[in-house]
Amino acid sequence: MPKAPRITLYGKPGVGKSTFASTFPGTLFLLTEDPAVNGIQALPVAQTLAEVWANVKELLALEELPFNTLVVDSVSKLDELVVKKIQDEEPKKGVPFGACCGGFGKAYERAEGIHKAFKKLMDRFTERGVTVIYICHLTVTKVKQPDADDYDVYSIVMNHERSRHPYIDDVDCVLFGRLKSYTQTLDTGRTIVNSTKNRILVTGVNDSNVSKNRFSMPDEIPMTYDDFSKYIPFYNSTKDKDNK
Repeated sequence: MPKAPRITLYGKPGVGKSTFASTFPGTLFLLTEDPAVNGIQALPVAQTLAEVWANVKELLALEELPFNTLVVDSVSKLDELVVKKIQDEEPKKGVPFGACCGGFGKAYERAEGIHKAFKKLMDRFTERGVTVIYICHLTVTKVKQPDADDYDVYSIVMNHERSRHPYIDDVDCVLFGRLKSYTQTLDTGRTIVNSTKNRILVTGVNDSNVSKNRFSMPDEIPMTYDDFSKYIPFYNSTKDKDNK
């Protein structure tokens, strides 16, 4: 049977990330910040990394999982808790994050290790048939190229590029949620961008934003569970099983 998908989802505030995630079957939100959606099934907002870890361990200890989708909302706030933990471990208070752990990039290495360990823990849910969705905030990062000009791309908010890797490289989808837009050239010759109210998911590899998928999806699809799930073998095999 196909494995449950591991999904990273990011976009501007208000684009509907949490709302989209809440439409998946049997969702439970693992909160690190105040929820953007009312009426969801959720654990209390975790204030420290230790609380997040304890919540995950408690859920994994259940013999039967009473949910089908686990949503981490948000990983970007989780990253702030990681940074705070590392700073709190310093003997001298108020040390800048980059100077923690002796400096020379050691703090970023430590943060990356914590995120990798968290991601490995979360993968145990997918092994038990639970979809995991990592909601992230949006930022702009610079891509440096040795043979061309540098350029900016949309990506996920984290303390450093190294901490992004587990949620970009080791997931099945990186989805960029945005409003469908089009360009318009005015009589003055100026080109402007107009956005519609239609929300879409950018799913294919794109130079302007971080996105990918392993399911042969179109480059863009409507931001709805029905439009997304029809490309995912895990959901289709579940439907086939239910129809027998």
